[in-house]
Amino acid sequence: MAAALALSCAVAVTGCVKNAEHTGSPAGPKVKVAAEAELADLVPKPIADKGYLKIGIGPNYFPNEYRDSHNKIVGWDVEIGDAMAAKLGLKAKYVESNFPQILSGLGIGDYDIGISSFTDTAERRQKVDFVDYYKAGTQWASGTRSEKVGPGNACGKTVGAQNNTYQLLDYLPALSKKCLRAGQPAIKIDSYDDQTQSTTAVAVGKADASVADSPVTAYAVKQSHGQLRLSSGILEAAPYGIPLKKGSGLSRALVAAFEAIEKDGTYYKILKRWGVHAGAVDTFEVNGGS
Repeated sequence: MAAALALSCAVAVTGCVKNAEHTGSPAGPKVKVAAEAELADLVPKPIADKGYLKIGIGPNYFPNEYRDSHNKIVGWDVEIGDAMAAKLGLKAKYVESNFPQILSGLGIGDYDIGISSFTDTAERRQKVDFVDYYKAGTQWASGTRSEKVGPGNACGKTVGAQNNTYQLLDYLPALSKKCLRAGQPAIKIDSYDDQTQSTTAVAVGKADASVADSPVTAYAVKQSHGQLRLSSGILEAAPYGIPLKKGSGLSRALVAAFEAIEKDGTYYKILKRWGVHAGAVDTFEVNGGS
C-alpha cells in the first residue's frame, strides 16, 4: 500500500485531502488576459451580475485537472478556463464534483459550465450542449518490465481505466466484445475512482495496461520514471467540450472567448507550457463531436 501511494505521487502528483472550492489556478506563470467589453456583453445577465462562472470540475485527471501539493486545483484545463472567463470579464470559481453530478447539475443550475476533460459525445449531447475547445484521443500505457500490451493484444488481459470515462464506458467494452467475436477471451476491465490508481496498478504489476485520454497517458508515462511506456498511438481522436445547459445563451459567449484567447496567443501558450499542444484546435464550435 505504501509503495503504491509513493508511486501515485511519482506518476500523478495529486493531493489526497479534498477541499470544496478553489478560485483561479496557481500552476505556471500567469498569462494576463484583459476582458473585452464586446465579449462581456455576450454573457447572460444573471451570470454577469454575479461576476463569476461556477464551474464543476473533477480534479483527478493529471495533468488536465488535479490537486497540487498545496491542495489547489490546477492543470492546463484550469488555466484555459481561467483565461476564457477573464475574456468575458468574469472570475472562474471551481467546485469539486464528478462527471455524472456535473452533467446533471447543469440542468438544475448547480453549475454554469463544467471543465473536466469531457469528451463531446452524441449520448451526452442528449442532456447538455458542448463548446468544443481541444482534441484528444485514447492512448494505452503498459509496464516496461512486462509484455507491451495495446489494443492489438489485449484479449484476456487486465486493463484499467477511470470511472465515468469514455474508455471505461464505451471503448474497452466494445474492444472486449471484438475479442469474444473472434473466439478469444474477454478483456478483464478494472475501474478506478482516480486515474492515478489506474496507472499505479500497471506500474506495480496489478494490471497489464491502462487506457486514458492521450494527454493524460502521455504525461503519466513521462512522470513514471521509466516504469511505464506508451503502448499505442493516439486512437479515435475526438473533441473535448465544455458542457452547459442545453440551449444556454452562454454558449455564444464561450465560443467568442475561446476565439479571443486563440487570436491573442494565450490558448496555445498554455497548451505548449504543459506539453499538450498536439491537441490544439483553431475552430471552436457548439456540439461538434461525433
